[in-house]
Amino acid sequence: MFFNKIYLPTLLGVEALTSSELQDLGYAKSQITVDDGEVTLHLDSNQDAANSIAELNFNLRTAERVLLGLAEFDADNFDQLYDKTFNLPWHEWVDYKYYLEIIGYSRKSRLHSIPTCQKIIKKALTDKLDLIYGYPNGVVPEDRGMGNYRIQFSIINDKVKIRLDTSGEPLHKRGYRPVTHEAPLRETLAAAILMVSFYKRNLKNGEVLYDPFCGSGTFLIEAALIASDTAPGIQRHFAGEEYRIIGKKVFARARELAKEKSLIYNSDLLNEVQLRDLKSDITSSQTSSYIYPGSAPRIFGSDISSDSIKLAKENAKRAGVDDLIHFEKQDIYQLKRANLLKKFSTDRILFVANPPYGERLADQEEAKNLANQLCKLCLNEKRSIARGTRLSVLTSDDYFEKIMGFKANRRRKLYNGGIRCTLFHYFNF
Repeated sequence: MFFNKIYLPTLLGVEALTSSELQDLGYAKSQITVDDGEVTLHLDSNQDAANSIAELNFNLRTAERVLLGLAEFDADNFDQLYDKTFNLPWHEWVDYKYYLEIIGYSRKSRLHSIPTCQKIIKKALTDKLDLIYGYPNGVVPEDRGMGNYRIQFSIINDKVKIRLDTSGEPLHKRGYRPVTHEAPLRETLAAAILMVSFYKRNLKNGEVLYDPFCGSGTFLIEAALIASDTAPGIQRHFAGEEYRIIGKKVFARARELAKEKSLIYNSDLLNEVQLRDLKSDITSSQTSSYIYPGSAPRIFGSDISSDSIKLAKENAKRAGVDDLIHFEKQDIYQLKRANLLKKFSTDRILFVANPPYGERLADQEEAKNLANQLCKLCLNEKRSIARGTRLSVLTSDDYFEKIMGFKANRRRKLYNGGIRCTLFHYFNF
């Protein structure tokens, strides 16, 4: 059976970036449809869905999941929902004994009871498997230990879409952060902010990246992955690796292809000596010219919390990019712009920050003070953005431009953990 659609849920405000990533991977713009919170990739008849699924799971930095479209049909009553779901070739898609998880949502449709829709879709699915395989007593065996098939449905205006989640854990879970630790900034959002800040484009100018509120290191690690052309999912496992219709071999090949592109994994592009050069801030003439024409990337982060710095270093090590990032314990109130210029040996600095704000900090006045100190690091004596300086700051507070003293060059609405935020961009070249 030919699968012709792959769905990529995204955070609101990030959709265009995911579309751009698809085009960078070689997909035509005509194959891409962008909707609120979702990007759809339409496959050509000569494109292998399995290979695309593996490629996208490993390489997309801004998408939240990779969903394979299984079927679309109209249904305005439960009998239609059951019959049309039953008629699908589930025995070709679902492996024996795997646990079947049904999730979904409904909007502007007659079938608005989500629990009932879940039950009907699962019953139709298991009845079809029972018809094909003839299970004892008509009970389809489900074993979570074998694996999990996550079937997602959406019903909008009585049109049903059924999709298979090939990611498992959402894609923002890169594999370098402990399972029990949730960061205040999702990895996919951090990558999106770096992309709209044109981080990689400015590497050739020797620009330094600095996060003075680095916390567990999300911005810095994502920047190092981008700078080294390392796929964000290269270390993790995906649900699709266990699916018969995709399989381990396809994912194994996609993983190897990703490693071949990465400066971290490919010793022909960057050896251990050059990695030490990056950490020591030594320019290497042997560094891959198409990524670092002129000088190696320099990525710095600081935080007032020793525990945060320790965790950030551990995360960076798990991500394989600890040699690319400089961490230090530092109180932002003790920082001076002149000292930073001396430390970095350049005035070309991209400040990127997700400072504590309203919803994340009980003391509103302290949040304003932190924002004010960040602004001071970016301004010259005339209270304008210093030449060579760029600032990208994400906050839900509406007073940031007042503290800065003038409006941002660009703004972008984004959502961080359900909180509506603004990404402010300031720059002066």
